[in-house]
Amino acid sequence: MSILAKADGRPAGAGVLLPRRHLLTCAHVVNSALGKDMLAPDHPGPIAVSVRLHGPEHTVEAHAELAVWIPPRTDDGGLGAFEWNGDLAVLRLNGALPPAIEPPRWHPMAKRQLVRAWHGSGEPGVFADAEVSACDGRFGYFDGAERALDIEPAYSGGPLWSNEEGAVVGLVTAKLRVQGTLRRAWGIPWQRVTRELDDAGAGHLLPRQPAEDVRDHPAYAELVALLDGPLPLSEGLVRCCRTVARQCGLGHRADGVPTAEEFAQLLLTRGRALPALVEAVRGTAGPVADDLLAIGRRYGLPKLLSPGEHERLLVQLRALPAAAAAGVPGAVRAALPLAALPAALLTGDDGHHGGHHGGQRGGHHDDHHDDQHDGDSGDGTGRGGRFEALIAHVEGLHGDSAAADDGAMPAVPGLLRAVEFVAAGCCPAEQRAALRRWNAAVARRLGVHDAALMDRRHDAEQWARNAARGAAPRVVAKLDRCGAAPGGTPVAAREDGPERYRLRLWCDDGAGLRQVSDDSERPRGAQEVAQEILAAVGSLRRPDPSGPRPVIELIVDRDALEVPVDRWKAAGPGAVLPIRLGTPYPLVVNCPELRELNGGTMLDQWRERWARLEAEEPVHIDDTMAPDPEAVCGLLMERLTARVTVDVAAHRRTGVVQMCLAAGVPVVLWDRSGEQGSPAVRHAAGASTRQLPEAVRTYRTKTLQRPDEYTGRPVLAWADAGRALPRLDLVDPTE
Repeated sequence: MSILAKADGRPAGAGVLLPRRHLLTCAHVVNSALGKDMLAPDHPGPIAVSVRLHGPEHTVEAHAELAVWIPPRTDDGGLGAFEWNGDLAVLRLNGALPPAIEPPRWHPMAKRQLVRAWHGSGEPGVFADAEVSACDGRFGYFDGAERALDIEPAYSGGPLWSNEEGAVVGLVTAKLRVQGTLRRAWGIPWQRVTRELDDAGAGHLLPRQPAEDVRDHPAYAELVALLDGPLPLSEGLVRCCRTVARQCGLGHRADGVPTAEEFAQLLLTRGRALPALVEAVRGTAGPVADDLLAIGRRYGLPKLLSPGEHERLLVQLRALPAAAAAGVPGAVRAALPLAALPAALLTGDDGHHGGHHGGQRGGHHDDHHDDQHDGDSGDGTGRGGRFEALIAHVEGLHGDSAAADDGAMPAVPGLLRAVEFVAAGCCPAEQRAALRRWNAAVARRLGVHDAALMDRRHDAEQWARNAARGAAPRVVAKLDRCGAAPGGTPVAAREDGPERYRLRLWCDDGAGLRQVSDDSERPRGAQEVAQEILAAVGSLRRPDPSGPRPVIELIVDRDALEVPVDRWKAAGPGAVLPIRLGTPYPLVVNCPELRELNGGTMLDQWRERWARLEAEEPVHIDDTMAPDPEAVCGLLMERLTARVTVDVAAHRRTGVVQMCLAAGVPVVLWDRSGEQGSPAVRHAAGASTRQLPEAVRTYRTKTLQRPDEYTGRPVLAWADAGRALPRLDLVDPTE
C-alpha cells in the first residue's frame, strides 16, 4: 500500500491493510505526506491522505482519514541515538475494497527471520531482502542481503514479510546512517504494534490471529492420518508439497517434505491449499484425492478452487469482449435462479453505462472510445474486481444436485453450472471452448462425472437458445439538440419543428454494439434523424424474422425526455409511406444523466430494481397519491419498485418523472399529452412489464388509425441494466 504526498502525489511511504477498511503505517509517514517535519508529535487533526492499494489483479486508489495517532516519542527512557517509540498511525478508508484485497496474517518478529520490504511505490520488482539480526520485542534490526536493494525512506511504514511464516512480522521504520558498508535498518515488531495499539485503546482494530494450534479442529486427525499413510517420503509427495507451496505463495524446506501434522495445519489455515493438494495428487493418487475432497465436504472447508484454477478463470473472464462481459451476470442468475445473489454483483460491464453528464451539453464526443467497454477501471469497481467478487460468492454455493451418501457421485457445484451458462450464452466460439475446457478440468479434479457436467451443458445451451430468441435486436441512437435552424423558433410541442440535432447510431443484433453512424457532428432536422434511424434498423441482422421486433433506444438528456421523436416522419409530405418513427418498431428513451446524478449513488438501486423487474408490484403515481416532492420520494424509496406509471398534472409531470429516473427506477411510463386520466397509461396497464415497449408501440399505431379515440402521447423510459450502452466520453467542446 502506498501513502501519497499531498504536494506532488509521489509515495511518501507505505502501509499495511488491517481488517474493516483500516490501514496501519508509521506516524512519520503521515507527517511526510502532509509536508510536516517527520517526527513532529502534534496531532495533525481531522485530515485525509491519498492512498494506493496494490492487489493481485489491480490497483485501487482511495482516500483514508486518520483514525488513530500514536506520535513518535524520542524522549522515552532507555532509547539509543537512532531509536524512538510510538510512531504508528491507523487510517480508515472511505470506501469498500474488492474481496481479492485482503489483510495479511501477522506473526511475531524473531532473530534470523528472512524478511522482504517493498518500496512505497508498490512496484513488484522494487523490494529489499534482509535478515533480522536482533529483536527485543521493542525494536527489530535487519541487515540487507548481498546483491539486494537498499532500504530507503520511501520503504517506511511498509510490511516486513516473512515467507517462512507466511505473515507480516513488523513495519519498516528507519535506516541507520552510520559509517561502514553494512546496510542496516530497523522496524517496529508485531509485538510492539499490538502493545502500542492496545495502550491507545485501538487493539480492536488488529486482525484476529488464526490459532497456531489447529489440533482441536475436527478434520485435523483425519487429515494427519491420510497424509501419513499412502505416500510417506515418496518423490510424489515431495512434488505435491512443492506444488501446493508454490500455488499458495509459500516457501518450503530444502527437502520439500513437511510432516503430516505440518501439512494438515497448512490445509486448515489456507483456504485454497486443500484444493491445490487435490489438484496435485489427482493424476497419480486418485483415491487420496477423493478422500481429501470427502473430508473437505464433511467439515465445510471453505474454498472450491485451487489458486491456479481461480487465476485461470479470472483471466478468461477478464479477457471477454465487452458485450460478452455485460452478459455474465444474467447468465449466472439464469444458472442459479434460486440462489441469493447480491444485487451489487449482478451488474453488467463496468457499471457506468453512458457518460453523459449535465452541464456539458453541446460538447462533442471522442469517437475513439465509443465502443470500448474495458470496464476495468483500475479503482476496484471495474469488471475484474466484480468478477473476483462474483466468483468468491458463487464458489460457496451448493449447486443443483446433492452428493450421494456413499460419496460415489459428488455434487455438481453451482460454480460449474454457472460457468457452463456463461460459456453458452456469452462467449465467442474460441472463448466458449476455453471456458468449457477449464470447467471439465475442474470437474475431473472434483470427481464429478462427465455425464453430470454434460447435463448442465445441455441446460445451458437450451437457455442460450431461448435467450437468443427473446433478446430483441436494437438500434441505440444518441440525440443532442444543437438549436433551431436559421429563422426558426425553439421546438416546443411541435412534432416536426425546426430544432436541429447531432446523431450517433449503434446497432446491437446480439454480437455487441457497433457504431454505424458517420458525420455525427453534422446538425440534422427531425425528418433526417428519422430516416437515418430507420435505415439503421433495416441494416440489423435478424436470424429469426419471427422473433421480437427491433427496438429503437434513444439516449437523451433530461431536457429532451418529452421531445416527440416517436411522431417524427421519415419522409416528407406527399410521400407514399410517411412512416412515423414510433409506429413500426417499439421506441423507448433512456436518460443516463439522471441515474448518474449525485455521483452515481443510485446506480446500485437501479441494478437491484431491474433484477426485481417481475417480482415487485408496479406503482402508479397520481396527484392524490403524491401531493408534494417529499411524498413522491418517500413512495419511491419505500421499496425497490422497477415500474412506475405517472399521471399527474402537466405542470408537475416533468419533476415527478425526473425524480423516478434519478431514483433508479428502470421503467417509467407517462403521457406527454397532459390529458388527465391518461388513456395511454390506462391502455398499457394490463401489459406485463417486459411487454410494455410493444404495448406502447401498438397504442401509437392506433393514434394514427383513430386519432379521436386514441388521444394519448405515451413516453416510455426503459433502462435495461443487463444490456450495455456505448461509452459516451465527453470532451471540452472548444477542443
